[in-house]
Amino acid sequence: MSLLLLFCSANVIPAKAGIQDVEDKGKQLYFFYGCALCHGRNGGGDGINAQKFHPPPTNFHNAKAFLHGQDKDSIRRSIQYGIKEDNSIMPAFEDIPSEELDQIISYLQSFQRKH
Repeated sequence: MSLLLLFCSANVIPAKAGIQDVEDKGKQLYFFYGCALCHGRNGGGDGINAQKFHPPPTNFHNAKAFLHGQDKDSIRRSIQYGIKEDNSIMPAFEDIPSEELDQIISYLQSFQRKH
């Protein structure tokens, strides 16, 4: 029983967690859900699958590359529902839990705060 509790609580960020803790967890989830395969290890839109796509995956370091908005709600919609217009083939990730999605979004937005 304690092993199950330990496993389930591993994904929970403490209520008083700082932004860096949230971004670190978001980075882990970014890799876990395979975002890096297209968007790259460092979010530059240069993942191993990127050359297969035209237009290329979003470079999260470039604010102008967020064609559907860089606010939290716009990024959430892009991830949850995918993007099928403008020849994009961003798939939908509808099953990512809301808390994890918030952490991934925080990680993606961190690229803009670092510039």
